[in-house]
Order: sequence, then structure tokens, then C-alpha cells
Amino acid sequence: MPYEIWYENSAGEIIRFDEAPIVVQQAGLFDWQFAISAYDRAIRDGGKAVAARRPIQDRTLILDVFADTQREHDAAIDRLNNVLEYDLCALKPGKLWINNRYVRCLAYSSVKTLDRDWTSYTVVTLTLKMISPAWVAEETVTLLPASQQTRSGDKKYLGKYPYKYSEGIVARFVNGTSGNAPMIIKIFGACSNPSVYVGDNEYSVNTDIAAVEYVIIDQRDKSICRVSQSGVRTNIFNLRKKSVDNFLPAPPGALSVSCSGQFACEVTFLTQRSEPEWNYH
Repeated sequence: MPYEIWYENSAGEIIRFDEAPIVVQQAGLFDWQFAISAYDRAIRDGGKAVAARRPIQDRTLILDVFADTQREHDAAIDRLNNVLEYDLCALKPGKLWINNRYVRCLAYSSVKTLDRDWTSYTVVTLTLKMISPAWVAEETVTLLPASQQTRSGDKKYLGKYPYKYSEGIVARFVNGTSGNAPMIIKIFGACSNPSVYVGDNEYSVNTDIAAVEYVIIDQRDKSICRVSQSGVRTNIFNLRKKSVDNFLPAPPGALSVSCSGQFACEVTFLTQRSEPEWNYH
């Protein structure tokens, strides 16, 4: 198989589709289609496109399930059902991964084709509802307080790109896709009224954050929450700085990521493509 592929449900359980006993036989996962909104010109022939979006789509994934023994085969079929059905019962999409990108989806149909003579072999045809049809790769840039700075040559980084320090704390990130990248911004206390800058845009909350807390700005669902040490979330949407757009995604190209250096923050960029990269390896 020329790529790695697996499914991760909303509870974090993983089932691989690229190694025995479950292997992809056929998939249309690299196919895509946009919905185009357009209008006709009043005077001239033709029209003008005014919007393009990825609609919710269905995809088919055909799997071969095979094993040396009936017991191993049946266990694989049962586990496949349990992992997929968990998301349907929770109504939370899982993630179908190809290499380093995932698409959020629900498997809502499973059709089995059994072999009369080879009972430890089954073809499973899954129908997937692509809730968010973009293939997402997550890359995180971490900025530490000025008191915790280290030389860039001595540090390992969570993101793909290294830190570059100047006045305040500044890092660099490159959105190498053609579209905007939503972000998840985490700001760690202790601090007051913190601001994070990505490119030319400011992301701010007007609140105090205790040393054991963090604030998360999640552009995927346009939420802003305070998260306590025990993990309890409190909605603080109304404490956002209203003179800035906290939900403006990152544009394509090279971007600076910066803050004052008085607190730590993580900015996770969700770069999006209509299909996974073919030349990942």
C-alpha cells in the first residue's frame, strides 16, 4: 500500500486499515468536489462564480478482513464495529487518517460480503459521511515565557519550524496550502489581558488567567473557554476583545507568531487540502 491509513474514533481508539487483518481494497478518498455558487450576468453571456465551498459528502471505503483462524477474523470484525459504532452513539465524528492528514467523518453504513468457502475472509463496504471534507494537518508553534528562553540550537520543537527570538517572543510558521488555516490558540497563565499575534492579526481576551489555568480560542467552533487545572471548561466568549477578530484564520504564506513574552502560548494551525499529499514520503 502506497500510504498509511487508519481510523481514530472520538475516544482515541485506533484501528489500522493498512495491515492484516484489515486492509483497504478500494477507496475514493482522494476524490473531491466543491459546490460553486454563481449568478448569471444580466447583459453578457455566462456568469460569475461568487463562492466555492466543500459540502458534506459521502465516500465509500472497501476493506478486506482476513485472518489465519476464524477466531482472529471474527475478533477483527467485532473490533471494527465497536470502534466505528462508538462515534455514531456519541454523535461525534472520528478521524480517518492518510499519512499526516485526517478528515472528520462518521461511518454510517457497513455491508458485508461473505465467502462461503473461505469463512475467515470478509469484504466490508463502509459508507462514510465526511462531516468536514477538508483533509487537515496539525502543526503547533509553542512560545515560552522570556524567562524560559533557550538557544534555538539546544531545543526540540513541537512544530515543523523553529523558534526565532527577537523583542518579545517571535516564531515563524508557513501555511503552505492555498487556503486559510483555522487555528487553536492556547494561552497559559498566570497573566492578565493577554494578546497573541499571528501575521497582522491580534487574538486577545480581557481576563486574568491563573497560573494553573489556560484559555483556549478554538476557531473550529468559534468558542473561547477557560480550562481549570481539573479540566473544567467555562465559556468566556463575552470576555473576548471585541475590537479584534479572534476567529480570523491564518492566510497562506509565511507568518510571524508573537506575544509579549510574559506568558506561554501554543498556536496550532489546521492546514487544509482537498486531498492528502501524494508525495508525503
